[in-house]
Amino acid sequence: MNILKKIAFILVLVVVAVVDILIYWNQHLYYKAERIEENGKKLETLERANKFYPSNDLVFYELGKAYFDLGIRSLNDETKSSAYLQESIKNFKRSVRINPASQFSHFNLGQSLLYMSFFSPSLDVNCYDEYKKAAILVSHNSQIFHDVGKIFLSRWGELSEENREFTLEILRKLVGGKDREEFRTILQTWEMNIKDYDVMEKILPEDPQIYRMYADFLGEKSLSAEERQRVLANAEFLEFERAKSEHDSGENEFMYYRAKEAFNHFKSCLNILEKIKFYQNVTQQNHIDHSEFSELRKSAFLNLAKCRLEQGGELKEVEGNLRKYLALEDKVAAVSKLESFLMDRGLISEKLDESFDNLERLSFQLFLYFKQNRYRDIVRIGRLLQQSLVVVPEGKREVYVRVLQLVGDSYQKVDFIYDAGEFYQKALEVDPENLETLLRICQNYERLNDDEKIREIKERIDTLMSPAERVFKNLTIDKGRSFWHTLALDGRKITLDLHFKDSSERIAPLITVFFNGRVVWEDYLKDEVLSFPLESRVGKNSLQIVAVNRAVSLVKLAYR
Repeated sequence: MNILKKIAFILVLVVVAVVDILIYWNQHLYYKAERIEENGKKLETLERANKFYPSNDLVFYELGKAYFDLGIRSLNDETKSSAYLQESIKNFKRSVRINPASQFSHFNLGQSLLYMSFFSPSLDVNCYDEYKKAAILVSHNSQIFHDVGKIFLSRWGELSEENREFTLEILRKLVGGKDREEFRTILQTWEMNIKDYDVMEKILPEDPQIYRMYADFLGEKSLSAEERQRVLANAEFLEFERAKSEHDSGENEFMYYRAKEAFNHFKSCLNILEKIKFYQNVTQQNHIDHSEFSELRKSAFLNLAKCRLEQGGELKEVEGNLRKYLALEDKVAAVSKLESFLMDRGLISEKLDESFDNLERLSFQLFLYFKQNRYRDIVRIGRLLQQSLVVVPEGKREVYVRVLQLVGDSYQKVDFIYDAGEFYQKALEVDPENLETLLRICQNYERLNDDEKIREIKERIDTLMSPAERVFKNLTIDKGRSFWHTLALDGRKITLDLHFKDSSERIAPLITVFFNGRVVWEDYLKDEVLSFPLESRVGKNSLQIVAVNRAVSLVKLAYR
């Protein structure tokens, strides 16, 4: 009995040893085949490996790849290519049967089935199930996951409803990764095979960066201008919501005396708001409430100044933001509250400085008084100015002009028209080419019904404004580039005419026009002349023309 047990044990050891040797030679030949580039020799080596051990999924996987490669190389010979692909399918199926968790075998089996369907459309060949299995087995960052999404998208018209939902799920995850090159590849696949805006809307996550990339692609490829504008309007709405969130975070930080952190949040809020061009105006959408936008911007300017002052900053450091805030603020109570805030910190005095030693502070405090309708207090300072000899350094002339303008404005408010004119004239003596002062003088003469003076002042105003027409020679705005131009205007409504050179190109140019940071026109150019009304501001107005999809030549710019 013991002898039989020993014999059995020895036989088991022999069998195990033989199996190990067979597996070893199978693995050895598999690795050898991996290094062989010529498909004939590779197949021969892999077939030998199978004779030693016919249960290695990797060997069948390599056989499938080799036959697939031969099939692709023989596409000009349908019979031969079909035979190779059938062998490829057979080997990939064997590999999957041995190792159902091999994403590579599932994916490549799907590839073979897909190519086979081209030769035999009548065959009941389903490559999509194999692709799905491969995608399910891998992570979102895997190349297989990316490839499956693009393959399914390219064959959208053939997909079942279930497979379409699966495709959308994959693509959402891919787009959510924010890989610019990956997203561009998806967009190109979509454009070549589908070009359905509803499908893309289902793919895109609610992300302003993704929306802008999509909008850039639509413009570059000369696709729907309406869809591009809708997407940009949605992107701006999301950015507006983020700006509100930044503002709320800033208020919370400020409440807990973390002025530096609050400053950063308010700064971020303003930066976001400055980038909003209001594409909703050309789409007839109303995502962003204009009054809410203005209130948010106004609050951000004020809070930026407060944060800096809480950190020990001086009034001159924040005066710019405070002036922007005051220009937007119409509530007397709010301005009074700001004045108290500044007085509590010793930044301004309770009474106006009558010494005129600090013109910057005087100018700012006069502005505070003016916004509170305290015109008679400003008039009192004006009378003191008349009685005083004020020596204004060259670097302070601009500030002094602002002081004189505010005094003149206050005289106008209390109906002292002649006194107002006197201060406006003083301001003009300091800066003879100040358009704002000239417009104030013109309004003053209009109230006095002095037609001759009105005519004289208007002639001076016209000399300071930009020419009503400007002709350009050889001005080409390249694709994706902008042309910037500054117009000095008097604040009236104007009609802007842009003349473009006629082009015989098949694709019409997509033009975007921004005026003072807001989009005022965007569409494909149908005529050589583009005209639209604009609300100008007194002084400098910025005009930006963007050639979105191709180069365009600007011939003339005119306004009336």
